[in-house]
This record gives sequence, C-alpha cells and structure tokens, in this order.
Amino acid sequence: MNVANSIFGMGAGTPPVSWSHCAHYNLPQPRGSITHFYMLMPHTTVQVEGLYKSFGTHAIFENAGLVLESGTVFGLVGLNGSGKTTFIRLLLGLLKPSGGVARVLGFDPWIHKPEYYRRLGVILEHDGFAGNLTVARNLRLFADAKGIPWKQVEAYVDEHWNTTFIHGELRKAATKVKYLSRGQKMQCGICRAFLSWPDAYFFDEPTVALDVDAIDHFYSLVRTARSRGATVLISSHQLPAIEELCDGVGMLHNRRISIITTGGRTKTGSWLVRCASDEKYRTIIEEACGFPAEHYNNAWHFPVARPEAVIPAMISALVQAGCEISEVCPDSDSIKDRMRIISKDAKGS
Repeated sequence: MNVANSIFGMGAGTPPVSWSHCAHYNLPQPRGSITHFYMLMPHTTVQVEGLYKSFGTHAIFENAGLVLESGTVFGLVGLNGSGKTTFIRLLLGLLKPSGGVARVLGFDPWIHKPEYYRRLGVILEHDGFAGNLTVARNLRLFADAKGIPWKQVEAYVDEHWNTTFIHGELRKAATKVKYLSRGQKMQCGICRAFLSWPDAYFFDEPTVALDVDAIDHFYSLVRTARSRGATVLISSHQLPAIEELCDGVGMLHNRRISIITTGGRTKTGSWLVRCASDEKYRTIIEEACGFPAEHYNNAWHFPVARPEAVIPAMISALVQAGCEISEVCPDSDSIKDRMRIISKDAKGS
C-alpha cells in the first residue's frame, strides 16, 4: 500500500483571483495588484491556474483557477456531475490535469511525494477503514503511514473524541469496522482526517450519515483546524454545513467555479446594487470594493469588507457615471437561491 492510499484510506491561463479571507474562482480580477500580492504571500495553501481536465472529448474544467489561504474554510457546491469530486481528486494527485497548474502547500500533487500526503486530511466517498480490522488497528496503520507516535494518537483521541464510541474502541473495545453503522464508519474517517492536525483538508460529503451530535462534533473539529491556521475545502450538497462553517462558497458550473457568497462568519459581507449590467458599472464597483462582482437577477452582487465607508463612495461614483439605481442593500440571497439562479443562467433560460 503506498503512502497516498494509507493516508487517504483508499484502495497556462487566466491568473486566479484571491482575497484575504476566502477563495475566489475564475471571476473578473480585482483592480490593482491585489491578485499578484496574494499569490506571493507565504501562507497561500492552494494555487490553481488555468486548470483543464477532460475525459476523452468530455471537458470537466476549462481554464479554472483557485487561490486558498491558510486559516480559510471554503465550501464547494454544484449540481450532480458538475465536477466537485473530480476537482478534489486533482488536488490530491489522484487524477492528472489535462493542462494548467495545481499546487498545494507548495507541492505538485501529481508528483506524489510522501511528505505532501502526510500534511493532508482527507475524506472521500468511502470511510477508508479496512472492514476486517478493528478501529484501533486501522488508526495505527494510518498513524504509521504518517509517522505519528501511538501515544500522540491516544492523546488526540482522549482530548477530541472522549465522548464518542471511538474513544472506547481505542481503549478497550475491539469491534471490527465491518460491524459498525454507516454513520460510525464516517466518524472513523473524520477521526483519521484530523489525526495530527494537518495543514490542509479536502472533504467530499463529510457529513453524510452523521447524526446531530456527530455533525456538531465535526463542526467543532473544523473550527479547531481553522484556528490552528489550516485550510479546509468542503464539497457537499448539505448546505446547512456549508453555511455554518465556510468563509466563502463557490459553485461549479460550466466548467468553472463562480463565487456565491463570502459566508456568514467572515467580516466581509455581501451586498447588492440593483441597476443595469453595463460593464462600466462593474469596473466602478470592483474598484470601490476591491473584489469581483457578478450581475444576476437584475443586480450586481459583491463582497464588501467595510460597507460604511465603501458603499457611499461607490454609489456616488455610479451616479456620476449615469447609473440609475433602484436598490442598494445587504445581499440576503441564500446559497440555494444563488445556485438556482446561476444554474438557470447557465442553461440560458
């Protein structure tokens, strides 16, 4: 079994756009040097540029980009078949890009260096535990693959899993994994992913089959990882988890990823200005707020870090440019609402 399998538990285009609290995918770049500045920051964890991926003649990604920084939780949503799992597998080096550049923690994932995988926490569609082995034996295998002393594993479980069945399994029980429920197996996968507190996490549907207590526990682990400076990317159809945890959310559609919201916990809030879709208005808005803006549902939608200072100056500049504004307010669209709008626009209806 190679290091990637052991740790995971499994058998040049447009430059990317970034901002300090979350990630931004393939949207018009902020004016000035903000993109260049963040690309050079030492705490950039994920950098994808001009990404292409196809299977035969079927294109999955075309010129996609991403920048994620340390201490960020980013949610990735999209319709079935949009490429969410494929995107994560590209970042893990399980699939090779057809073109473009992908780097995580300074590594090219496709090189498959053991030291790269030791710095990751991963949950894919399978929990990754061997069914004929006990929970403790599985964890020992994963710890050995990462070079983690067993006493460190015990301390981690004692501190962060002492109210769960996993704590009992580690200390005295000897249940084979194949006899566990689906939700318990998913908890095992989560336990493995946070083992030794890696620098980057890639989660694909991590809350599937979890009960309310297990979901709350997962939330607390993600928040702890973020507080330790880790980067977390969560792909899920479970929108409550995305809204609860994420600093920003992007939707995969039309082979790229569009920003939906900057999330509820970040100090950067979403606003809208209802007016015409003239590109000169986009320029004014982006220069004022420093972030990309999207026009849909007859309004410009954009993040703002300091609305009390930015919004008045922005409105003044728009009016001077001849813009007729019918509404200015915080953007209250839910993630589900925005997904529906973007999906409808993509279908041309």
